[in-house]
Amino acid sequence: MPRTIKLRSHAPDDWVEVLKATYLDSQHYRTLVRGEDVDVIKPDGSPLLLFRSKVLRVAVCRFAFPSLLMAARPSRNRGAAAGGSSYPMKADGSISSTNQSPEVLSGAIGFLDRPICRTTVFTAREIDDWMRIKPFIRAVDKVFRDNAPERYAAQLKAVKQTPSEFVIRGTAFTTVTVNRNFRTAAHKDEGDLPEGFGVMSVLSAGNYSGGYLVFPKYRVAVDMRTRDVLLADVHEYHGNTPLVGVEGGFERISTVLYYRSNMRFCGTPARELKRAKNRRPGDRLNGR
Repeated sequence: MPRTIKLRSHAPDDWVEVLKATYLDSQHYRTLVRGEDVDVIKPDGSPLLLFRSKVLRVAVCRFAFPSLLMAARPSRNRGAAAGGSSYPMKADGSISSTNQSPEVLSGAIGFLDRPICRTTVFTAREIDDWMRIKPFIRAVDKVFRDNAPERYAAQLKAVKQTPSEFVIRGTAFTTVTVNRNFRTAAHKDEGDLPEGFGVMSVLSAGNYSGGYLVFPKYRVAVDMRTRDVLLADVHEYHGNTPLVGVEGGFERISTVLYYRSNMRFCGTPARELKRAKNRRPGDRLNGR
């Protein structure tokens, strides 16, 4: 049975809010969860996180690791998670109209819903790599199903409302975000199904320390390592402590698996293609 930690208090909301897009460290947590199964319960009785240690098979993790490394591409659209965003200056001295965040290695695989429902570029083009990753996704899905059955059922209900072409087959997920050596700043996840759950796992190689995932409102951090799975309320502010190691001496891949809320409003692939051809700026997603 998992060890249970029942929290009695939390930091004031206004204190936590000012941490948005800032980096977290050891001053932001008192309790560190690692190396054992632990459930952390908020003062209101709802789960903050369910941590399951060493529940994935080594072979599944090793098989997926090289392909997940390839899935994390340079990105400037991670917003608060990358430390905030701004409007950069162009070469002619004017200010760009495109809002950008600092460049990080982060990519989405599976399926997306904006501006139309579609397969991600990686999934469509890197078919062999996608096939190597899918057993890992299904293994994480099983941990989710076994340890949070009510949240899983709610997410599966949404999956059943979604065209099968836009669901990762055999799972309750549509999308996976893959981060490579990316220390996220304090942020809340957006776009995922509220009644579901945030599902995370880490794969790594080499030697490093840190990278703890901190929930500053509750002063709790988690040290996720290869084979671990974390189910958490990602609508609470969270971010990572520094990754400490020799540059080039380690790789840390963190994965976030979820169902994108608006995928329920997707049409068939043929309908979405027609919408893409006819879409004009400002059109709402899927007729909403």
